[in-house]
Amino acid sequence: MVIIKYKKLIQNNSVIFQNLTYITLLELFVTVSPLITYPYLIKTLGYELYGLVITAQVIASYAVILVDFGFRSISAKDISIHRNDKNKLSEIISSIFIIRSILWIGSFIVYYFVISIIPIYNKHLVLFLFAFGATFNDLLFPQFYFQGIEKMKFITFINIGINSIFILLIFLFIKNKTDYYLVPLFKSIGFFIGGLISMFIIFFIHKIKFTVPKFCVLKAYIKEALPIFSTKIITSIKDKFSYILLGSLIGMDEVVIYDLGAKLTAILVKPATILSRVLLPKIAKEKNIKLFKKTLLGIAVIIVLIILIINLLLPFIVKFFLSDTIDLLPLRIFLLAPLFLSLSSFIASCNIIAFGYYRYILYSIIITTIVYLGSTGIFYILNGLNSILTFILITVTAYFAELIYRLYISQKIINKYGI
Repeated sequence: MVIIKYKKLIQNNSVIFQNLTYITLLELFVTVSPLITYPYLIKTLGYELYGLVITAQVIASYAVILVDFGFRSISAKDISIHRNDKNKLSEIISSIFIIRSILWIGSFIVYYFVISIIPIYNKHLVLFLFAFGATFNDLLFPQFYFQGIEKMKFITFINIGINSIFILLIFLFIKNKTDYYLVPLFKSIGFFIGGLISMFIIFFIHKIKFTVPKFCVLKAYIKEALPIFSTKIITSIKDKFSYILLGSLIGMDEVVIYDLGAKLTAILVKPATILSRVLLPKIAKEKNIKLFKKTLLGIAVIIVLIILIINLLLPFIVKFFLSDTIDLLPLRIFLLAPLFLSLSSFIASCNIIAFGYYRYILYSIIITTIVYLGSTGIFYILNGLNSILTFILITVTAYFAELIYRLYISQKIINKYGI
């Protein structure tokens, strides 16, 4: 009886389960693939140079945020609603591509200026220029389109193929410390090729026409995405700034350890990310509060169990990736972040964004950024910014504040809909 019930559930939601499978494969591969090369790159390049590579990628990530402008998060909903209207799809995709192209040019000018005037960045100019190629992923690869039409297999096949080639190139061509600049170069080439393939699918296979919308249309899309963009810019302060401060105040060695904690966090957050991407179109379309609440509870239970298991295995995990013996306490505290982030990100996508309350995402980030900057300021006054543990405590505290605020807003939305 139970088997028949679940078989019927799968049949009634075949599109969701199909997309869940594809996006799970994609997210697991994209998240795990950097860890495949992680021990090799640390051994080959050393902590100092690999920390510099990570720093270059972090600096470039600010340009990535500017080029995306929040469209990756918000436009899947628009695509989902208008998926059967070719003219509307053409307007959405063309508008976003034009806006992103203008932003790409502007971001490159600013990015080049910044890395030129900072001595340590200018010393490794080629590395930082190649790192900027990460922007090709947002400029040319409209993931929101495939997410919105609920055909995630295109994204899955393209990304797995590109990342597999990237991994192969790392092992084949990076043999000593002088090859450090090839890490972002190979990744940028992969993003560029993946973007071209996706554009071919959209404009030649799916027959979406490229048009030049009126300025008022472009303005409307910018206005719609602006709260999400503002949110991501402010979010990047607490998510990325610690890398820069660690490298400047303590050393690139600590950047590598912090990055390992961030990568473990990213892996553990993936179940919530996957579910939010798959369920966002359905929840947004049906205003399905019941589905949201059940999934949120399931995420909480699963993440807690996974975190407990990872804590038990942490000594072996660290030994595998870093080889050296380090204090595990900072990483154990960092492992609280996946729980806070998983719940917070799912609430943001499948409740606040799905129901159209975009401004509250911005408000939540402003509050948590104030918490982050305030905590950083207090530790600075107390001369406490001298260890990786301090930065991890600041980061985890900010994530917790974000979760609390979003839970509060989510409950207000649920109450409004009478459930």
